[in-house]
Amino acid sequence: MSAVVLVPQDQEKTVVVGKSATLSCSMKGAAFISKYYIFWYRKTPGNTMTFIYQERGVYGPGFEDNFRGKIVNLTNQAVLEVLKASERDEGFYYCATDYHPAAGSLLSNSKNTEI
Repeated sequence: MSAVVLVPQDQEKTVVVGKSATLSCSMKGAAFISKYYIFWYRKTPGNTMTFIYQERGVYGPGFEDNFRGKIVNLTNQAVLEVLKASERDEGFYYCATDYHPAAGSLLSNSKNTEI
């Protein structure tokens, strides 16, 4: 049996303030990502780690209005969408499962660069 790992689709993503951004992680080594609980966290430039989302519709305080998490079974991916990015959304985003190490992507803000 091979190891199950989460692999971020993008190592870094830049988003214009006010626009949406989509982050995703693919699960490798498992037949069905839907059999795992998926979590998303954000680590800010000040090194604060904050819980954003747990699969099955559980959001951290203040995240439910501007973030959407979901599982795409067809591609074995966990997806986190920032609906309208603000400067406070900048940070390193981690996807994790309850059984395996986390993997992450950096989301940074730009006033002139589109995703």
